[in-house]
Amino acid sequence: MISSLDCVVCLQRQCLEAARFASSDPEVQRKILEETMRTYLELGLTTSPPVAGSIVHRNVRKITGNADPYYQEKKRFNRLALERWDVFKKWIRDSSDPFETTIRLAIAGNSIDFALEDISEERVTRMINQATTQRLVGDLNALRKAFEESPSILYLTDNAGEIVYDKLLVELLISPEFRRNVTVVTRGAPIINDALLEDAREVGLTDIVPVITNGGDGLGTIFDLTSDEFKERFTTADLVVAKGLANLESLWRTPPEFAPKKIAFLFKAKCRFIAEAVGAETGDLCVQIR
Repeated sequence: MISSLDCVVCLQRQCLEAARFASSDPEVQRKILEETMRTYLELGLTTSPPVAGSIVHRNVRKITGNADPYYQEKKRFNRLALERWDVFKKWIRDSSDPFETTIRLAIAGNSIDFALEDISEERVTRMINQATTQRLVGDLNALRKAFEESPSILYLTDNAGEIVYDKLLVELLISPEFRRNVTVVTRGAPIINDALLEDAREVGLTDIVPVITNGGDGLGTIFDLTSDEFKERFTTADLVVAKGLANLESLWRTPPEFAPKKIAFLFKAKCRFIAEAVGAETGDLCVQIR
């Protein structure tokens, strides 16, 4: 997907917030905003949001000297989700449709995104509590069928905190109901609050399935930045599950040489641009299979 005008404003805000996490110096913050505007002018709106975002967030880390500005926030939201683990498991057990409830929780976890405004524990808790009643756009029967027909699944995570909700779905996929071979993928290096291998270990994903990194520090899945191992896993998987907007934007038109058999996008439509692109409304839980 290419950028819209809204993406430019959104990315400037993201970078200012990242700068404030990384440095209290107004001069540093000003320098980051100037660099962000300069970068976007050079790239133009034909550049996808994940590619542009990866470049400007790399600049944030370089200018501030802070390699992981959101480190403490990632820990905090991992902990917040883990504290409610037993609650989520009960919701699933008591549900009339445990499969749908698991999918809804996994997608609702995509709310934990510091690329957005006003991410607080209270707001995230409220959005998770609405997961079972919020509108869901997509075909859950087709998703179930995709799982059933795919012996090997590559699961691309998005954010820390969210990765706890991903674990709920991964547990289902490796359970006797599906018995799939699942490999989970995290980012290879810090960018915003995206999940790393360290987060997968922290929430216990490494205890139940193999976890690898994609080898890169980019938003979503940018093949120029990923490892050969990741590319091989991606192209040979029976099904790729891609969480979040950056994976949606970067994989919407996957290069033919890397195209897997099937991709299932699970995400929350967190902005008008994305919602309109997929025929949803802002805030909807979404399933798209390509």
